[in-house]
Formats: sequence, structure tokens, C-alpha cells
Amino acid sequence: MRVEAVVADLDGTLAGEDGMVSAATLESLRTLRAASIAFVIATGRVPQGLCELDGVARDARVSVCCSGSIGRAAQRTLWQDKLMPEAVAQVMATALSRQAGVAGFDGSTWWQTERYAQLSGTRGYGGTRVAVPAGVLGEISCVTMSVLHEEGDALAAVAQDLGGVAGVGLSRVAGLDVLDITALTVDKGIGVLRALKVIGVDPSAAVSFGDMPNDIPMFAVTGRAYSVGCTRPEVAAAVDEVLPAVEHDGFAGKINALAASHWTIA
Repeated sequence: MRVEAVVADLDGTLAGEDGMVSAATLESLRTLRAASIAFVIATGRVPQGLCELDGVARDARVSVCCSGSIGRAAQRTLWQDKLMPEAVAQVMATALSRQAGVAGFDGSTWWQTERYAQLSGTRGYGGTRVAVPAGVLGEISCVTMSVLHEEGDALAAVAQDLGGVAGVGLSRVAGLDVLDITALTVDKGIGVLRALKVIGVDPSAAVSFGDMPNDIPMFAVTGRAYSVGCTRPEVAAAVDEVLPAVEHDGFAGKINALAASHWTIA
């Protein structure tokens, strides 16, 4: 079967820890464009955060943002799934009970508690950031939420408390201090399926690239899956091949190999 679409995570897959994208990766995106192969982004970033990687984002036919909650194409919103109000209230109550910082993204603005602002510092998310009282944040219609705590055990306790809450999906734990939350019916796999339907590509003719546990649902829905570097055994177990890390241009190397094979996968 010929590859018709390439789906890729951004941070840790196309962009390194410094937020930079290598010349080899940019050249591989030009290779995709020349071969008329659709490029789809699947990221935990909010849409506004794509502006920081415009050299990559401009090539995407569809951008799946907020781990599947938002779909964008040509500056147009294709879908936007929000948490139920009662789920937002439960996340707020649970986070505050554990002295965690919490923020909610409504599609354009990050609304955050003072504690979240203190803990996050200059952490980049894209979108405007506004500090508000917890009571105000609890009334925001959120697409995604983020919980911060400087202690990994405390954050794990928040995740455990929220594990059985109706309508809450725990999207990922990034490092030890961040918990991302979406609607229960949202993940990268569902978002990627929606994106591929929009562009008319059968999922079996798509290949995906990622590096974190929140990419596992995406790996499960594409014809082939690749981990760019691997520090987690559950990620390695979910892919067809582990590639060199982003610092060693794992994505670009695989794209070049696929091009050399005339874009065929068994």
C-alpha cells in the first residue's frame, strides 16, 4: 500500500527541547509536499501555539490540537470538543484540594489560578494567559485543562482522584509536573481519525510519528507507527519501529527511507 498521509506529533518528534526544528526535518516536509502526501499535525499544543512552529504548521492539511479536542485547517475550526461544566467543576475541586495549580483553555485564552501562574513561570502554551480567582475559572467553558504541582506524588494523587470522574479524560502526564485533561471521548487517535476523514485518506494508508504515551491512541489507528526516540517502554511496545531521537533527525531519516521505497508499506 502507498503512504497517503503522514501524521506527526510536534514536541519531541519534530521539534527538540529548545523548540527548534532542524533543517533536515524541514527538508523532509518539502519531500512530502513534492510527493503530494498529506501532512497532519497531532499535538497537545493549542492552535495558537502552532505559530511558534510556523515553518512546520504551514505544511499541515489539518492540525489536531489539544490532544484531539480541536481540529483546524486553513485557519478554520473543524471541530472543538469541550469538557462538561460538571467535569470542569470536579477538576477544579480536586486540584484545589491537593494544593495544585489549575488552568483552563476556552479556545483562545488560558485562564489560570495564581498558583498555576507561579508554578508555570514562562512555560509556553500559546494563547493569552489571564490569572483569575478559582471561582471564576470554574465557570469557564474549557476545551482542555492543565493541572500543575511541583511534587510528582501530589500530581499522581490528582490523577487518581479524577480517574473515575464522569466526562474526564486524563490525556497525559508530561514529565512529573503536568497533567493535561480533555473530554473523556477525546484523544489523539480519535482526532487523527477525524482529520484523515476530512482529507479523504484511509487510516491504513497513514503513518504516524510520536514520542509520548499520549501518542499511543494515534499509533493504534494508523497503518504504521514510529517512535522518535523512546524513553518509555509502553511507547516502544505500541510502535512498529523505534527511530533515532529528534536530535538525531529520526523523523527525517524515516521519511527519506519511505521516499526511497516509493512510499510503500507492506
